[in-house]
Order: sequence, then structure tokens, then C-alpha cells
Amino acid sequence: MTSINIVAKLQIAAFAVLFCTQSVFGQWTDYGTWSGISLSQKLSNQLEVSSEAQARLDYDASRLGSAFANLSVSRKISPFWKLSSAFRLGASRAEDFSFQTLSRIAVSAKYKHPITSNISMSLRFQYQIKPDIKQTVRLSPALYYKVSKKMRIAISSEIFAKPSLEGFYHSGSRFRILAKHKVSKRRWISMGYQIEREKHTPDPWTQHVFICSYDLELKQRNGKK
Repeated sequence: MTSINIVAKLQIAAFAVLFCTQSVFGQWTDYGTWSGISLSQKLSNQLEVSSEAQARLDYDASRLGSAFANLSVSRKISPFWKLSSAFRLGASRAEDFSFQTLSRIAVSAKYKHPITSNISMSLRFQYQIKPDIKQTVRLSPALYYKVSKKMRIAISSEIFAKPSLEGFYHSGSRFRILAKHKVSKRRWISMGYQIEREKHTPDPWTQHVFICSYDLELKQRNGKK
């Protein structure tokens, strides 16, 4: 029992370091809101499909920065590992304030493991590519806390890396805290706060974001829980 507690503390400490090593200051600061709705369907105990629509406001939440829909498929390949692929299509505002098509394809691998009966940790690696061959690698550690049957809290950090002639470089980071509340059977409302920072650009920025989303989980087709 003592060794298990020590391992759990070391894991929590390691993740805390990842969360706190990123500075959250930029040359200019923006405030925004992200809102969305998602629908998920378990086809089996291992296979799940989901869709999501999201709108993001920026420039002090005064204008629509982007709006898009995601379609994803994920498969659990072991008790701790899950593989996913996703396609995004929508529109985003360009530097000249006009809207342009937004699309990307992403694949990811996620490892999630319990630390205690109500705390778990995860680490996700994601690779994404856009039509103009812009690539991004994302590494995201997270901690999850089950407060009760109806309440969950997640704390996560995300590091972005983009390619250059010398290799991949650290281009930005996020820190997020999210509370998820079950309002009825298979229906959840999530609210949270995020800080995102862009790095290694002539005019780096920091954005503070309020997040609100509604999630609906459909009943598994074969009727199994």
C-alpha cells in the first residue's frame, strides 16, 4: 500500500510540473468564449463515434473567430489505450478579417490510467495536418477527479509543436480547468477556464477563454451498459 501511495504522489507531482512550467504572459492579451454541443454514440464497448459543433468568439468576445464541426471515431484497444481519428470542417477569420475555410485531419493516441479510486491521469499525443500541409503535434497530460456521481473535474495542459527547417519547435501552450456536471441520464454540461499562449512569433499573445458546452451520450445500440 505504501509503494502504491508513493507512485501516485510521484505521478501527480510529475503532472504538476508539466502544468506549471509554461509561462502565460504574452505581448498582448485577449479574452474569448468557446461554446459547443456534442453528440456521442457507443457502437460497442470498444468503438465510439461522436460529432461536435463549436463556435469561438475572440477580440474580447466581440466577434466570431471560428465556427466548425468535428466528426471523430475512437477505438479502445486495451484497458488503458485508445486510438482516435477526427475530421474538422468550418470557417475561421483571417488576418484581413474575412472568413476562410477551416479544415483538418487529426489522429491521436491516448493513455489513461487510474491513480486512486477517484483520481486518474492521461497522456494524449495528437498529430494534425491541414490542406496547406501545415502540421502540428500536440502533447496533452491531464488529471481527472471524480467528485461525485454527477460531478467531474479535469485539469489539463497542452503543448503545441510545429515543424521548421531545424525540426519541430514549441509554438504554444494551453492550461485548462473544466468542471463537468451530469444534468440527467447521459446528459452533461461542462464549464471551464483556459489560458492559451502563442510563442516564437513577432507578436505573441495570451488568450483567456471561458468554456461552456453541452454533451449528449446516446444509448449503446446493443443495449449493453
